[in-house]
Amino acid sequence: MMAPARRRRKCLKSYSEDAEYSENDFISRLHDEILVLILDRLPMKDALRTSMLSRRWRFVWRSMHKVDFTYRWVEETGNEVIPSVSQFLRRCKIKEMSCFRLSFRYNSSMLHRVNSWISLALKNGVKELDLNFNDLEDRRKKAMWRHPYYQFPERLYNSSSVVKLGLAFLKLDLPARLRLKNLRELSLDRVVLPDDAIEKIAADCEKLELLSLTNCNMRGDLKITIQPRTVPIKISILDGFMMVEPKTDLIIDCPTLGGLEFRGGMTRTNFLIKNVPTGVEARFNFDEMLYRQRVVLVTGAGLYGAQYDKNLQNLLNIFQSARHFHFCSWCIQILSVKKMMKQEVVTLGSTSLVLDTGLLKWELPGIACLLTACPNLENLAVVMVRQSMFKIRETFTRKYDFEEGQYWEIIGQETLTCWQSLRVLRFKNEYGDYQTWEEGMFCVRSFFTGYENGMNLLKFVHSKAANLERVIFRTNTKSITYLPSDLAIYL
Repeated sequence: MMAPARRRRKCLKSYSEDAEYSENDFISRLHDEILVLILDRLPMKDALRTSMLSRRWRFVWRSMHKVDFTYRWVEETGNEVIPSVSQFLRRCKIKEMSCFRLSFRYNSSMLHRVNSWISLALKNGVKELDLNFNDLEDRRKKAMWRHPYYQFPERLYNSSSVVKLGLAFLKLDLPARLRLKNLRELSLDRVVLPDDAIEKIAADCEKLELLSLTNCNMRGDLKITIQPRTVPIKISILDGFMMVEPKTDLIIDCPTLGGLEFRGGMTRTNFLIKNVPTGVEARFNFDEMLYRQRVVLVTGAGLYGAQYDKNLQNLLNIFQSARHFHFCSWCIQILSVKKMMKQEVVTLGSTSLVLDTGLLKWELPGIACLLTACPNLENLAVVMVRQSMFKIRETFTRKYDFEEGQYWEIIGQETLTCWQSLRVLRFKNEYGDYQTWEEGMFCVRSFFTGYENGMNLLKFVHSKAANLERVIFRTNTKSITYLPSDLAIYL
């Protein structure tokens, strides 16, 4: 009978404090609510390990507001997700849950257990719910692209607490009525959707502001129909070039569209978009196309891969009245070929323009094309990214070659474009060597190290923007603002 008592005393002595804290241990003196907020910002493994710090910390983890078990948990602890979640929920005393995030390989034998977890999260007022039913990051298991059918508890569709909902790898079958009245963000990743699913979600979730769709309906058309609503909605679509079947269509009908972002690859055959309101935000980020060999090839006869040029031109026509446009390097390079071959590009009504570019020689015509296409420009941002070009045959370069260092000077003589409305010009250097400087020692020329064409672009825009108010130079660590007159010594 004595051995257990000795073990208990030894366990208690393993903590360095009882009721007294170290003189410099200010954190342990904080109220439990503050300590819980600290734990909520730590990775799950580190948060749970704090129970070994002292008697004071022993049970703080039980009141955490988050449950976060993904494959990162498996890698760091060696413990599987399913039993870890069961053990955690059995021992914790959560009264309010802010986040419930799980990644695991689902099968039908887990139905009741997963239902009980979700019901518990909803009972505790969970705000962010993120469920991945096929964690591909778990490299120990064979990748399975099966999309399981899972029927969510009815309580989920009637939740008033969920603000952000993320679902991955499943077939979604919705009930006749949803009452997610506070849902603002919905992310669906590799989810199989019925044709009317998005229309039903948008109609019943009146506060929905952001809809993110990643590789959804990979083997069929993706249909996004949203009836006119009070709250404008922004839509982000990522279609992986090798993920989505190319002989499919993207169909969008949303009269209250607030913004549309394309990411990944221009994979689908047709982009059928109608009822686009004026003044939307549009972002075309198809840079995955740059890293696929022979997707686009430029020859003396023009573009090999003309369907991509056709689809890009179609999107420009559709979003002609967009208020804000963000173009990736791939789009800029396509437009460079069109400009050199003297093909027309639609005039854009954008007042704000962002260009992701490496400022390479064969990107310059595309940049000039976009600047000419936006006569009402008020804000221009040039984001200098890693440099990459698609394949350009010598037959094209020989036919359309130009002097790189003199390009903007020649364009300045040829074009009559003069931006009366341009007020702000921004340059951001994300990858250059010149990331910081001493106070009062900023050098514009050093800022463009590795992007030498940037200086000539700055000079060109400076000469064409009569009412320019400020020029901002930003790196990942610092930024500095100049008046146009102060740049005269560099130009």
